[in-house]
Amino acid sequence: MLALEDITVVSLESGISAPLCTRLLGDFGAEVIKVERPGVGDVNRHWDTAVYGDSSAHVWVDRNKLSVELNLKADEGRAVFHELAAEADVIVQNYSPGVVERLGVGYEDVTEYNEDAIYLNISGYGRDGPYEDRKAYDMVMQGETGLIPMNGSPDAPAKIPLSICDINAATYGTISTLLALFHRERTGEGQELDVTMFGGILSWLGYFPHKYWHTDEIPERIGMRHHLLTPYGPHETADDRAVNFAILSEAHWELLCTDVLERPDLLEDERFATNEQRVENRETLEPLIEDLIADHPRDYWAERLAEAGIPWGDVNRLDEVLEHPQTDHLDLVKEFETADGPVPYVDTPIDSSELEFAAEPMPDLGEDTDDVLAALGYSSAEIEELRDAGAI
Repeated sequence: MLALEDITVVSLESGISAPLCTRLLGDFGAEVIKVERPGVGDVNRHWDTAVYGDSSAHVWVDRNKLSVELNLKADEGRAVFHELAAEADVIVQNYSPGVVERLGVGYEDVTEYNEDAIYLNISGYGRDGPYEDRKAYDMVMQGETGLIPMNGSPDAPAKIPLSICDINAATYGTISTLLALFHRERTGEGQELDVTMFGGILSWLGYFPHKYWHTDEIPERIGMRHHLLTPYGPHETADDRAVNFAILSEAHWELLCTDVLERPDLLEDERFATNEQRVENRETLEPLIEDLIADHPRDYWAERLAEAGIPWGDVNRLDEVLEHPQTDHLDLVKEFETADGPVPYVDTPIDSSELEFAAEPMPDLGEDTDDVLAALGYSSAEIEELRDAGAI
């Protein structure tokens, strides 16, 4: 069963945040109609040519969608959009601030003829307030929300390589849409939703705001270590590999000292008596642990950590992750066929006894325009007239 198989989504999307949100809705079974600029399409189509000439970003975020080319600056193109939106359950947009209102395709415009519509806006900072006119991209938002100053080594800050702010907004966008659909199921009411990258990342800052509010602590960059816990993180072994372990409790600390490191004397050191004391004295403790781990190869420590029941793992490269035995066991990498050949993809990571998930390849730019218009009742002649007018 596809949970959203009777739901239609019309998207005015660009980049990653809204496209990933609508891809998730498409994975869940919704029909997603992606409205794109004629002859150009979404910017994510043009970032590389890694997949038979298609962009890797496009392949990632645009599966399970239909692509329709519409010129929203033309009266005829806007008229087609309004017909699509009139039949839609959900409209999603993440255009630059003010664009949908100027084009006449915003929430107020849509609810004139579809009062039950759910209209999701995804933006950097929101549609009002002191930053309402600012454009937002992942790198910009990582800086604005404090991620960059706390990430990296003590010598240099670093960005998180994933588009984490976009992924955050896509996730909250999907959750809010599902909540709104459930609300409409119970009340019959549509609504407008706003999800911001800024607010989403603030909600992911976890315990750091609480540490600041109560201790005035600003997190410093500590590389591969943990701000609240130690020992924690990857440690290089004698064979130039690494073991990545986490000491989360006093019981773990005791097992590490006695069963893994064979250094029970560390338990008697008052500097390391509690986790907070270990963190306060990390400049002494962490080099000591690193030197001990460096004395033996990875397999030696892997066996000891496993026997002690301490959470641990390897530090894998991307190729090792994609070929990981658990990746295979969970059947996470699948593929769909395209005209150019098979395309692997990472499947929706939800295992259900009842639900199914869609798996259709990403569309070529505008490949569904004629079919979608025909479904709206346009004749072939009318479609050609729209094309001649530059509306599609």
